[in-house]
Amino acid sequence: MRVLERDTLQLFLGSIVTLVAVAFFQGNAHAAIKKIDCQTAFGEKTFTIQESTIAFHKEQESGRSISSILEAQTQRTHKGFKKVLYVNGNKHLINIQNIEKFDNSEDYLAVTSPRGHKMTYPLSCSSAE
Repeated sequence: MRVLERDTLQLFLGSIVTLVAVAFFQGNAHAAIKKIDCQTAFGEKTFTIQESTIAFHKEQESGRSISSILEAQTQRTHKGFKKVLYVNGNKHLINIQNIEKFDNSEDYLAVTSPRGHKMTYPLSCSSAE
């Protein structure tokens, strides 16, 4: 009887240790997204990505920049992420293929109108920190 109790206790403690280890490693796999500054090829759109928000910048004649900060849905990929948000009725999809090495041939902003018209812009991005 004592052997059975000891085996049950060992199994229980082993399960707890395994669950804690899995939670620890999974939490580190989805580390926070660093602040990233991006702009389209000719500077039509500039924005800053920070965790779950995106700040679109607009230059004023006075030289000051106005930002509209919006919440975005994030889907993490192997080395990067995709973010989806809606601005003025248009769907914006931001795809960053690799956050360690930005590449304007793989990173893009796709804007889709409510009627389905889609414009895709290559992005030049850099870490802001």
